[in-house]
Amino acid sequence: MIPKTLIAGVSAICIAYIFAVWNSDSDEFLNDIERSVIEAWGKQIEEPIRKFERVAVGINSNVDLIVPGVQLLRNLGVAPGRPINHQVLSSISDLQETFAFFFRKGSAAERTFTVREPFLQVIEEAETFKTKELYIGGNGALMAAKASMLFPDVAIQFVGPIGPLLQQMMPASLSIPETSLISKDEFHLIMEYKVGEVWGEDSAPVANRFISSCDYSNSRLTMLDTFFNSLDSFNPDLILMSGLHLLDGQTSQFFSEKIALLSSRLQQIPSTVPIHLEFASMATQSFVRDILENVLKHVDSLGLNEQELVFSSRAGGGPHSRDTDHQLAQPEVHKISDILLWFLHTYGLSEHNPSSRLTRIHFHSLTYHISATVGGRWRNLESSIAAGTRIAGIQACNVSHLSADILDIKIPLKYKLFSGDVDRDFNPARPVVSFSREGIKFVFSPVLVCKHPLKTVGLGDAISTTGLMYSQFVPS
Repeated sequence: MIPKTLIAGVSAICIAYIFAVWNSDSDEFLNDIERSVIEAWGKQIEEPIRKFERVAVGINSNVDLIVPGVQLLRNLGVAPGRPINHQVLSSISDLQETFAFFFRKGSAAERTFTVREPFLQVIEEAETFKTKELYIGGNGALMAAKASMLFPDVAIQFVGPIGPLLQQMMPASLSIPETSLISKDEFHLIMEYKVGEVWGEDSAPVANRFISSCDYSNSRLTMLDTFFNSLDSFNPDLILMSGLHLLDGQTSQFFSEKIALLSSRLQQIPSTVPIHLEFASMATQSFVRDILENVLKHVDSLGLNEQELVFSSRAGGGPHSRDTDHQLAQPEVHKISDILLWFLHTYGLSEHNPSSRLTRIHFHSLTYHISATVGGRWRNLESSIAAGTRIAGIQACNVSHLSADILDIKIPLKYKLFSGDVDRDFNPARPVVSFSREGIKFVFSPVLVCKHPLKTVGLGDAISTTGLMYSQFVPS
């Protein structure tokens, strides 16, 4: 007779083997999905017939000091506390509470210190990290640097506050006027965290970062006039702008004055030269509303992520502004396309708003992108969105080419493209999906998420820049 213990042991081994094979097959199945998506992108992405040749970029730049966020708070002797979304930071306690608020969501965010002393204390501690990293920072500078690397044949001029260290770090191929140079660098603190990292009772659902700063040049947009004054001599065929979010810590009067100046200068740009505005995290609804109402009608293109889109919808009285706030780590596709539809109907070119220049929005999240265009002024749309989603994985994994084993598909394999749509099965052989609603064309593509991201900073800037450079603009 065979002992029961032997039977039990053999059964356990058999069960373990079956599960191992099942898990292996499951992983291989998922790798097949990612492999199919990569191959489909490769077949679909084509360069536009008419490319941009001269790109002017501004107006924010700094040096990014990157450290592990959770460890920095521990080294500062800060204990986990309540998650509170402070609009501006005035203490290390405010920093911890706001970091915790976005950490639990896995959402990227940025806030400014209104008091310099606590920020300098945090920077002093961050500089003691042996693992600290220094990089080009600021959405404008990152877009310029990424464009110069990916598109070496394009002439690129950057205007923003450039200190001695940042000047050494910027690509030599960039044209930087002497009027951009300042005597001392501006530093921004990037507190990164990994998926599954723990702070207090919360575990990060995705890898991301929290950014804080306390600088003079960017928070006052000191290079605004310098940027516009440089355009005549450079003669660009595409303009990329960012940095408005850094006004978030200013008074309402100062903010309104800067927005009025920006609006006036934008109106001087001929309609044959497209202007792209890249959003970033803001906390003051009235400031965002001011941008929506007084700036967007003077730009042709807009780039933003899930937090920025939902907050803008809330500021402007748009759809899904409440029920998507808790789902920022995985925003539902149909709700995002609903907001984009509202966005272009409200602020974009339309019959009731014929003077608006806004005809394109590129929404990017961790798991998928959607572009929305109106008026027929943008072409090569499918290639543009596919190129943008592809560069997200390349930059996050810090590789030159994508491979299925380092990436994960994170979107649901059944989804709706818009409210009222039927459930759709995701087809990895045709990952890029186009559809139209009420005169607006949408293009959707999933992102292949890097399993072990090496750098989260600048993803949105790389995405928006790549998407634009693969687009073709047709003036009215």
